[in-house]
Amino acid sequence: MKAADSPQPQPRPQRFRSLRRKVLLPFLVLIAALFCSAIYGSLHLAGSSFKNSADERLAATREVLFREFKKQELILQTYAVIMQQFQSLSERFQSEAEFGILQDRLFNTLEESNISTAFYPADIRGLVQQKSLVDLFEQVRRSDQARFRYSNEFGGVPVLMVAAPLHDQGKITRILLLRTVMGETFLRNVTSSLNVEAALMSIDGQVMAQSSENITALTLTPAQINLIGTGQPLFLDDNTGECLDRHLFSIIPLGSSDMVLLSLQASLEGKTDLQNATIFSMIMVMVAVIVLGTIFYFRRINNITRPVRELQNATDAISRGNLNYRIQDISNDELGQIATSFNQMAKDLESSYQERANQDIAVALDRESARTKQVLEKKERERDKLNEELAIIQRESKAIYQLNQAMTSSIELNALFDRILQVLNEILACDHIVLLAYNHGDSVLEVVRTSGLDVDALSNVRFTFNQGVTGEAAQTQRTIYIKDVGQDDRSLSYHGQVVTRGSMISVPLVVKGRLVGVINLHKRLIDAFSGSEQKLIQAVANQTALTIDNAQLLEKSRDSSNTDELTGLSNRRHFQEILKREVAQARRFSSIFSIVMCDIDGFKQHKSTLGSINADALLRQVGQSLLKSTRGIDLVSRFGNDQFIILLPKTDKKGGIAAAEKLRKHILTEDFSRQINYDETFELTISLGVTEFPGDSKNIYELLNLADRALYAAKQDGCNCTVGWESAAPGPE
Repeated sequence: MKAADSPQPQPRPQRFRSLRRKVLLPFLVLIAALFCSAIYGSLHLAGSSFKNSADERLAATREVLFREFKKQELILQTYAVIMQQFQSLSERFQSEAEFGILQDRLFNTLEESNISTAFYPADIRGLVQQKSLVDLFEQVRRSDQARFRYSNEFGGVPVLMVAAPLHDQGKITRILLLRTVMGETFLRNVTSSLNVEAALMSIDGQVMAQSSENITALTLTPAQINLIGTGQPLFLDDNTGECLDRHLFSIIPLGSSDMVLLSLQASLEGKTDLQNATIFSMIMVMVAVIVLGTIFYFRRINNITRPVRELQNATDAISRGNLNYRIQDISNDELGQIATSFNQMAKDLESSYQERANQDIAVALDRESARTKQVLEKKERERDKLNEELAIIQRESKAIYQLNQAMTSSIELNALFDRILQVLNEILACDHIVLLAYNHGDSVLEVVRTSGLDVDALSNVRFTFNQGVTGEAAQTQRTIYIKDVGQDDRSLSYHGQVVTRGSMISVPLVVKGRLVGVINLHKRLIDAFSGSEQKLIQAVANQTALTIDNAQLLEKSRDSSNTDELTGLSNRRHFQEILKREVAQARRFSSIFSIVMCDIDGFKQHKSTLGSINADALLRQVGQSLLKSTRGIDLVSRFGNDQFIILLPKTDKKGGIAAAEKLRKHILTEDFSRQINYDETFELTISLGVTEFPGDSKNIYELLNLADRALYAAKQDGCNCTVGWESAAPGPE
């Protein structure tokens, strides 16, 4: 394009950036952004590839070790069962030589399997130094079942061991211990092929075995240990050494009683070299792209900037009043179309400028004035709306804050209901408010609090789902707004207190689709609840529902934590809390109390005969029978499997023994076979041990121990009897 002969415009005095520079800069920025994205993506893929490879090796190693542990666990358990059965069959052999030959073969088989065998007395306290072994044997004696343990207390050699009880005439006389070595050699054989280092540790982080000295010991936080204890594997990165390492921590359960902490380490060596190589390659590619792109840019940019400069000169001329300026040599592209339009514009301006200038200016001013007025009016309306919404938000925030304060200040439901009603009165200013709670057991709504109505008249009011506006709101779980009560046919009566005028809103209290209650609000004016106020009421109702639901859940949780799930009696934890309070009260007022500990004679035999379900029913019936035979101030709790304990306040040992004898005789008279619907009759007896505070001991735990020893003495005397501690033969320490 070439401009016609005309005075050329002078360059503008102000400084400006050329179009070429403006185009070049985004071009370079785009190339740099693409390059950085490519580098980041490559590095991320490389790092992810190394990390995924390490995670796969760690996970594979974990699964192999888990299977190996379970394999050795199964082998030990199998041999333990064989040894138990073998010992029980020893009396059936006619010849001791025959039994000895078979025994030698069994021990040779165990030795060939690298399993060591040992027999211990049932109680090894004071006989051995290994604490883990003492604890393991204690678990076996208490549970009468085989238990597993992983330990390195046997000469520093890590072993997997199982302890199993051996019985004679129904009693544990000895304990069998089987051990197999699972240390450094075992770990190295498993991990070497996968290029992974492994360590086995106790749950507190003590290393018991490791595949090599190269593994890095990481310190775990209590939160991380707790997470691993739930069965979740934990992956960690360690860059403290010369190269980055990937760690996996997991738990290997041992039977149902113990566990061992597994630590795996895989090296990410080579990740940094790959990343550096990737960065260098991408830099070289970027340099090449920039050089080639710049050359291409300068070859093509002149074809774009030349017509643009001509358009710029023409625009400057028109702006300076030279309306006869025209652009020549118009091209056939988008810039040519712009030039054609520009020439037509200049022609129109030249022909009509003088006659329309003033008119255009006036019209423009009028339009601008009108537009400005509209904008101001719109802004004013928006401001009023924002002020109204702000007021609603402030009231809503105040209500929610007060409801939250109510929740944190009191968990007691009655106090919470009072606070909720107080908040509603302060925020909403209604003529009367009725708060109803939903009773899930009876499927009814009960009035719990009122404001502005007779409280006594509403104390026993209940609504069903098909009763009035309240029942409809509860059933549909939708808010019902009645602008004019006098024009609505639905019942609004509260047992004689009828709402006949004004407006009313009934709001269901719902949490996650579950009905908690209903709030009814009334004002004497017709259509007194605005749209914004209805939104406020809904927000307050949602928070009220959540507050009531949280309080109910906390109350339910508090009740359930103190109750034994099977019998419905107080549980062991709750009994110990009450016992501590009773001790404190007894010390303060120099009073006394007694403890009666009892259990069912031959309960294991009863369970074997009746079955598990009937045995559970029997425990419930025995617990309820003990509860019915005690005083209201006494506390009956389930203390163990078939063991119960009774706290007798203000009762000395003589009175405690008398109460225990009463319980024992009462149990003899009960027909438990009929109570649990069992076809065959059976006799049930209990044994009881009695101690007194402070006569026998002033220490809680010693007092409980003495009661247990008295119970043991009762068992030794033939069961079905009561023994006070002072007359008891020494039981197990």
